[in-house]
Formats: sequence, structure tokens, C-alpha cells
Amino acid sequence: MDTRTDQTDFYPLFSTLTRLETELWDAVDARLRQECGLPLGRYEAMVVLASLGACRVFDIAAALSITVGGASKLIDRVEAAGYCSRKMNPGDRRSSLLELSAEGTSVVEQGRHVVEDELARWFAPALTRQEAGTLLDLLSRVRSTPRPSPESAALKPTALNSRKAVQ
Repeated sequence: MDTRTDQTDFYPLFSTLTRLETELWDAVDARLRQECGLPLGRYEAMVVLASLGACRVFDIAAALSITVGGASKLIDRVEAAGYCSRKMNPGDRRSSLLELSAEGTSVVEQGRHVVEDELARWFAPALTRQEAGTLLDLLSRVRSTPRPSPESAALKPTALNSRKAVQ
């Protein structure tokens, strides 16, 4: 039976995911800082650059689900470290295109080994490869599902909204 429309208590799932994300971030960040001299946030931006090739700050923001302002500050730091460069965007003079430098490419490659090693320390004892693949598929499905608008949550009848209407 498909239970996706049943009322479910999703808070334990949310709580577990956010705590795990924090723990994983801290562990991977510590290893990257120690072994590559690079914080995880900068590494993430550099991985996007490596996968997209020449791209805009906007593209990095979209890929990382962060604001353009946050991505811009992140790229400023990556560029200051010599890991990427900016050049004029011939298709849009209002933006520039970013590219990894040779040193940036080398650090991303070194970082991949560190990240994969640390993640294996966390996931391999708990999940088989098949379970890890299933988990990735499920989380990817959740991320790719269209988000409800904030207005729809305000219109949905809940116990809290019902009490407010009565007061």
C-alpha cells in the first residue's frame, strides 16, 4: 500500500538527517582541513567547478543550494587561495566565468580521496553498497520533488491554524 499521502510524523526523520549531516560535515571538514588545508565549504564549490567546467557564481549557488551572495564570498576565498580564476563571460558582460586552476584541480583530486575515505569510515560499517544506493535514490527523489509553496502551508488546515481561527 502506498502510504506517501498518509499523515506521518516526519520530525524524527528530519532530526536524524540534520544531526547526521552536522556530524558528517564536521568529520569530513576536519579531515580536509588537516590533510588538504581546505575547509569543506570551499572544497564543495571547487567540486562543482570541476564538474561543470567554466561556470558562473550563480551556477555554483544553484548546485550547492546556497545564495548567490554566499557563493560569491566562497569563490572569493577560493580565488584568493589560487585555486580558481575569473574571466569575462563573453555571453554576458555582467558576470564572469570561473575556472579551476591547475593547483585547484590537484587539490580537488587529493580531497576526493580524503572525503571518500572519511565517508567510508561512516557508511561502510552501517550500510551495504546496495543499501547506500537505495538511500541515495530515496534522498535524490525527495530533493527532486517540487517543493510546496510557503502559501500552501498557511492554507492547509492544521490543529494550530484551527486554534488560531477560533481565537
